[in-house]
Amino acid sequence: MLGILTERFPNETNVSIADELGVCRRCVASKARELGLEKQTSRLRDETIRLVVENYSRRSYAELAKLANISRRTVQRIVAEQGLERRPEEISRFISRRRTELIRRERRRITFGLPQVSNMKVVSNPHRIRLRHRLKKAGYTVIQGSNTIYYTEEIKRSPVREHNGVRLGLRFMPYPGQDTQSLTAVI
Repeated sequence: MLGILTERFPNETNVSIADELGVCRRCVASKARELGLEKQTSRLRDETIRLVVENYSRRSYAELAKLANISRRTVQRIVAEQGLERRPEEISRFISRRRTELIRRERRRITFGLPQVSNMKVVSNPHRIRLRHRLKKAGYTVIQGSNTIYYTEEIKRSPVREHNGVRLGLRFMPYPGQDTQSLTAVI
């Protein structure tokens, strides 16, 4: 590990060295500081600066870091050194693009039956939302993020609402621990 570090540290990025060694980039930086190693200003650094400056107006810091194979903090330093600034329109464009990508990914996950990664609401069914609210007010146990609605023996069940719920993809089951039979379909 020390041989690779002393050989490659002056000319390569900490991220690429950390990937090869299987450690975090902070470990690479602290070990290099401990050994007294320093980075050399090279053509590679000039190319990285050029790459960041050319793509600054079109890409976010994270995208620039991935493109140049450097850390986000290094991108921030290069931007500060070069005196680059973003206009409010560019910032809102980045936010909008990232949000659109996130919504698209979340919809794909829902389509394939996978759980959502974020808490962002990407699919809306107003009829089902209203029905769930009415069922909750009527005494049913409605668990957030679940399509299963629980009922107890004490509540007055509503066959019409339960039928509508089944049509909208809800399942009705007795509250766990009770002997009541499950209503799968109301005729």
